[in-house]
Amino acid sequence: MAKIALVDDSGILRAALRNVLESSGFTVAIEAENSQEFFADMKKNPVDLVLLDVFFPNESGLDILVQIKQLYPSVKVLMVTGLRQESVLIQAQKNGADGVLYKPFDTAELIAAIERVISK
Repeated sequence: MAKIALVDDSGILRAALRNVLESSGFTVAIEAENSQEFFADMKKNPVDLVLLDVFFPNESGLDILVQIKQLYPSVKVLMVTGLRQESVLIQAQKNGADGVLYKPFDTAELIAAIERVISK
């Protein structure tokens, strides 16, 4: 199973995602509330897939996506957002996102999105 990083400023969402993913057989190797935490942890514990929020208080998930793809081109990135704007989708695709998942989502949608991204 894929090793996953959860990068979201919401601790509640990260905890919920961890529970769902681990009960579905995935390994959550990194939980980070910002890019600094993620990149520090990634050096020690690389992952296969990053679930990355689009909006953070002091930075953009779309910019973090570019950094991930530059440093770790083989790592898959699934953007997670509650904003259904076409401009966000287009920019995520331009920046190298392997998929976009819109909040709210249920467990089946999450697992299906992860499996689609991993199999790319």
